[in-house]
Amino acid sequence: MAAAGFSPDPGRLYEVGRDGRPYTIHPDPPGAAEAREALVRRWWIGAVLLNAAAMGLAAGSAWLTPRGVAAWLGILPLLTAPVLLVAPLLRRRGIRTPRRVHRHRPREFPPPDGPVDGPQAGRSMP
Repeated sequence: MAAAGFSPDPGRLYEVGRDGRPYTIHPDPPGAAEAREALVRRWWIGAVLLNAAAMGLAAGSAWLTPRGVAAWLGILPLLTAPVLLVAPLLRRRGIRTPRRVHRHRPREFPPPDGPVDGPQAGRSMP
């Protein structure tokens, strides 16, 4: 054995859940977390600017337009408020680890004693 020691290949590891079903964790590619964080920031900044513009338009219309028009434009910030929820939802979606539950043992995970040919190659896992 080398002095560096043994390090397992994470691409060939699988976990077993509490229900006994094996699953594989698919890690994000390099730079994916930074790209997702940048997307969340852009959505948040855009949503805040859109909401601020709608509030400014509503406030300006209260001073400069007739009462009926100002009342309808006063609803505009309420209509743009749900856009503020997009960024937290994008962040929450990114936190979950992508994983794939396996019904059968994948071919890329041969048994410890070597590859199996024939009808047992895709045997079910208990």
